[in-house]
Amino acid sequence: MTGYRMREVLAESGRLFLAGLPTVFPWVLAAELVQALPLANTGGNLLTMDLSLLGRPDYLARSLLVGAAQAVLYSAAVIRLAALAGEPIPGKPGWNAARAMPSVLIGYIAYELVVVIGLVLTFAVFMIGLFVGGPLFGLVLCVLPLAPTAAVSTALALFIFPAVLERRGPFASLGESSRLAKTHWGKVTLVISVPVLALLAAWCVQNGPEIARTVHSYLDLLSQHAEEGLSVGDLESLQGVLESQTGAAHAGGWRLGGIALGAFAWWYTLAVCYAQYRDLKRSA
Repeated sequence: MTGYRMREVLAESGRLFLAGLPTVFPWVLAAELVQALPLANTGGNLLTMDLSLLGRPDYLARSLLVGAAQAVLYSAAVIRLAALAGEPIPGKPGWNAARAMPSVLIGYIAYELVVVIGLVLTFAVFMIGLFVGGPLFGLVLCVLPLAPTAAVSTALALFIFPAVLERRGPFASLGESSRLAKTHWGKVTLVISVPVLALLAAWCVQNGPEIARTVHSYLDLLSQHAEEGLSVGDLESLQGVLESQTGAAHAGGWRLGGIALGAFAWWYTLAVCYAQYRDLKRSA
């Protein structure tokens, strides 16, 4: 029965994905293209971001403005997705999207904090395992923080729909997402893993040059210092090299192409999560 419902949810999400390309996808694309505006920060990604930027008021202000714009656009996409599925919400779409913005933005920030903290811990554990017992040991060891991070991210992944469609506050939306996910935990995890793979593939394409440089630089550093060991100065030097190369990897068409590809992945993710949300609400 569980397998049947999973197939049904994924089939419904595929139908919504194709049907919404002319009406819903443009809002997702607009939300992702906000990242390319001159106002948006260009501090790098998870591989190269300078964490000291988080202490700069101008960086935080721009991040909040971009986040608010994306929250409005994604809220508009959710409203149109619900209408496409035959469940429109009352009121003017523009006003409904603007009203949902604070809940979506705050909920997303809380969600991202949980995920980022988990990923930072995972990376730290991987590096410890790498230096203690090699790459394979590091991969095995990093499962310890990665598993609970994945579990929490699954539980909170549906928060945008209660925030927009049920007009709930940010933490009430996160709580409702967790409540729904817990009713069919295994199915939700498997269903959401499908768009996660699409997002991962899009991220790897978008950041391909940086990923290749990072791996190559780490391998060079490890081979050069295999006998004498790595120092803090070595790691700082590597980080400096990666940061200096960030601009070239994200310049021009490659960056815009990566954003467009990511928008398709995010639109598919939104369709899958909405189909999952509807299925859980019906069976709750």
